[in-house]
Amino acid sequence: MSAPTPAQTRTALHALLWRWFDRNILDLGRQMRWSYLPPLMVYMAAGVSGLTGIVGTFFVKEYLGLSAAFLAALGFWAGLPWALKMPLGHLVDLIWRWKSWLIYLGAGLIALSLLIMIGLIAHRDAMAAVMSVETWFVLSALLSPVGYVIQDVVADAMTVEAVPRVHPDGTPVSERDRKA
Repeated sequence: MSAPTPAQTRTALHALLWRWFDRNILDLGRQMRWSYLPPLMVYMAAGVSGLTGIVGTFFVKEYLGLSAAFLAALGFWAGLPWALKMPLGHLVDLIWRWKSWLIYLGAGLIALSLLIMIGLIAHRDAMAAVMSVETWFVLSALLSPVGYVIQDVVADAMTVEAVPRVHPDGTPVSERDRKA
């Protein structure tokens, strides 16, 4: 038996990579269910929040006269909702029938935070006539994480609900299959 040629080795490697890609990536698409979409959209929105954080950093640097100590304290208060995620999860379980309202509440807080930032960039003088620019920024910085935490807690609970408990033919899915 002779050694494989370079072309045969490449073909075998391509087949191996394709099988891995099919098993690990494309199979995710085949397993996709409509019930997975709402929590996935919430998680995607949370990921996009990183972009607004970058914009906020440049805004603070260019337009606000806030000290590093103040920004560190603001970071603490903005991070506090994430520390309260577990008790909020229990609260969401208690008021589960209003989960869609909680998603809208979280989205509304996030949207309000983003609108404040847009207003500060586009209509700074008009907003400064109502409150100081720094106060608007602090309000925006505190509203956003509260909205994201509310949505994240509800999305976490929805992922548990999204796992099918019965097969399409009506037979129950075994616990082993649900955990696989």
